[in-house]
Amino acid sequence: MDTTQSPDATQPSDAPFPFDATLLFKALQYQLLVAVEHCYDLKPDESLWLEVFGDVTVPGNSQTEVKLYSDNLTDSHSNFWNTLKNWLHEKFVRTSYKRLVLLTTQEFGPQSKLKGWNKRTPEERLAIMEKIFNANHGKAAKKAAKEAEAGDDPSEPSKSQSLQHYVMDPRRRQALMEILERMVITTGADSLEQRIEKYQNRHLKPIRPSKYQQFIDDLLGFISSTKLVNEGWQITHKAFTDKVSELSSLYMKHPKTFPPVDIAGLKKNIDINEIRPMPFAQKIIEIGAESELKLAALHRVVAQTTISELYTDGVLFKPAVDLYFSNELTMHKYGRKAAMLDCIGVTCTTKLKTDSQKFYFQRNGVTVEPFCGLQNTMPEFRNGVYHLLAEETPEDEDDEFHWRLWL
Repeated sequence: MDTTQSPDATQPSDAPFPFDATLLFKALQYQLLVAVEHCYDLKPDESLWLEVFGDVTVPGNSQTEVKLYSDNLTDSHSNFWNTLKNWLHEKFVRTSYKRLVLLTTQEFGPQSKLKGWNKRTPEERLAIMEKIFNANHGKAAKKAAKEAEAGDDPSEPSKSQSLQHYVMDPRRRQALMEILERMVITTGADSLEQRIEKYQNRHLKPIRPSKYQQFIDDLLGFISSTKLVNEGWQITHKAFTDKVSELSSLYMKHPKTFPPVDIAGLKKNIDINEIRPMPFAQKIIEIGAESELKLAALHRVVAQTTISELYTDGVLFKPAVDLYFSNELTMHKYGRKAAMLDCIGVTCTTKLKTDSQKFYFQRNGVTVEPFCGLQNTMPEFRNGVYHLLAEETPEDEDDEFHWRLWL
């Protein structure tokens, strides 16, 4: 997988390197997206390999070299000649493939003789390459003659010249013809951004829009996982299908199971000083459970974030959410009334706070009712609902949510 930086790319003044390393990661992401698209076309008995036999390979079918470049594909461009050199390697079994593909974001140069490559016969393709080689060889010979006449040391051949000499060596002609019989050049391939957009439009219609990016990131993470890389970077039809099914189940528009929550990410944004004055926090502080504030705040954010995302994606409807909150409030009030019976006659403040803390922990540990029918509803979410209820000020003070076991 190759990439180049645009000549007008800018860098921050304090950049530690004379190049933008993000381009390397974009190039890898681009290659992985190309691999993903090939995976969707795999038959049950097929596998895809990354880097082992080239950039993207489906044994017995196709081998694709992927180039993310911004300049034109000219007659002497190394992307063309180096790809041929790779396919000429003695260990590369070119005859086992139906198609050898050079896929590049480049367009053919305005004067390129390579235009129309895919419509030409192998013999016509060879003739074009010979014209390119002879023209460049003639220029190099004239340059060498001038240098000799001037008494200068002969120039080293350029990279392009070296590649052309290797590829056009008569000793490799039979192998070259085997390549030319199968070679396809795909120019003007979609950019990284265009490829992502097309992937979303083509494959993610059943997925909640807010989870498009997460779906793609998770799928690319699977494709480039250390497990696959260490085992040879082979992706089977089954492994890919299973992963897509798993992600679809997690992020589908009408999920059956409770959606995943980035608890670690949410936890980083909790600020105790900000939440301390809030009603739900004050109701925890008044029973002496201040040490639970951070966890309670996290659970509240889990509930808030999950509900907000599901609303945005059109998965939830307000009546169903209101009913869940109402049911949890009702069960909480009955549980509190039962716990308060055990505190009749208790006047010791310490005892009342201790019993209230026990009630707090018991309520946080009770069995979780599925939220709007979602299986495996997280206890962190349900406990977060408690804290959202504790924020509310109802018209009837008897409906107010409390942890304390005194009036």
